Amino acid sequence: MSLKKRLSFITLTLAGLALAGYLHAQSSASGADASSASAPDQTFLRKAATDGATEVALGQLAMQHAQSGPTKEMAQLLVTDHRKANDELASIAMRKHVEVSARPEADALAKEKSWGSGASYDQAYAQAMVNDHRKAVTLFTKATESKDPDVRQFAQTTLPVLKKHLSMAEALAKGGETHGSSAGSTP
Repeated sequence: MSLKKRLSFITLTLAGLALAGYLHAQSSASGADASSASAPDQTFLRKAATDGATEVALGQLAMQHAQSGPTKEMAQLLVTDHRKANDELASIAMRKHVEVSARPEADALAKEKSWGSGASYDQAYAQAMVNDHRKAVTLFTKATESKDPDVRQFAQTTLPVLKKHLSMAEALAKGGETHGSSAGSTP
């Protein structure tokens, strides 16, 4: 191979490497890296994980301490639905390299101890679920606007379940039945 051909080959190789480096830098700068999450998405994933773990823990406690059948039934449904959502969220967080906690919020668990027993416990649990699910609906509604397709899809899929939980908790807090507390929901 002549010197001229070798130099042409080296020049083309270097140009190709430079172009590949430039394209990689452009895709990283534009956020095209599918394994990362924006700051708002990271905040959402962390908050949703903690809230979900709290709902499971409170539901488990309510299944033990609640007096009425409808309250225990709602608690069981919330535990089932939130466990499923928590598993999906953990999978997304892992793919996005976002560290999330599976620990329930300590303050919420401390408040549960003051709910009393019997009907007062049931009422306090129902009201706590109303408050918690109003916040969750707001959180997930905002996340449905995420630019990340995984986060957006998770929020869009989970939001109707959270709205159903809110409706059930509101009915229970008013002394009514939970309307639709039977199995078959999906987060």
